[in-house]
Amino acid sequence: MFKRTSTAFFALLIILCVNVFAQEAKTRYLQISTNPSTVDLYTGKILPDFASKPDYVSPAFIPIPEGKDTVLVSFFHPDYADTTINIALSPNDTSFIIVALRQTYDEDEIAQKQKFLKHRNRRYLGKFLKWASIAPFTISGISAIVTLYNNSKAKDYKKAMQDTRFASEKYDKHMRDFTDHRESAKTAKTVSKIFLGTGLVFLTAGFVLSF
Repeated sequence: MFKRTSTAFFALLIILCVNVFAQEAKTRYLQISTNPSTVDLYTGKILPDFASKPDYVSPAFIPIPEGKDTVLVSFFHPDYADTTINIALSPNDTSFIIVALRQTYDEDEIAQKQKFLKHRNRRYLGKFLKWASIAPFTISGISAIVTLYNNSKAKDYKKAMQDTRFASEKYDKHMRDFTDHRESAKTAKTVSKIFLGTGLVFLTAGFVLSF
């Protein structure tokens, strides 16, 4: 029984692997080269947001979903005129296309493209700041835990002092431990507040710059 089950399992595994490789084999690509050599590529939209991150950068291999006969590609370069092409694809193999963009001398168009790039860079910075906020939030959380720990230990030593009826070496030790943990708790609390504020500033700035 175990042997038949194992055989059936391995047979099913082989079938799944064959199907996966067959699907991979069916994947077609559109290879795009451009002049100039590096151009931002946006796919699937007639009026893409050039201030957003490009889908690809030439030269590029763009995977084509099964059943697609054409793909709409927009080309963006700050010194060249925008171009959008609906590219017909080869039914079976990889399609190749070389696109030469026309250089623009329109100052208004160039200025608009620079605005797109500045907006895109702000978005990149915003995304970076949102990810960067994780570090100060983590430090703030750790510091908060340290604060709770030291406050708890300080309370323990304070109680131990109260339970000690007479001044003694043991009482003095409890006093020193209480003072150390209380000061450590204050320091950790301050650190927690500072990094919490830093994290909030990073996160807020990240969201503002992302739009």
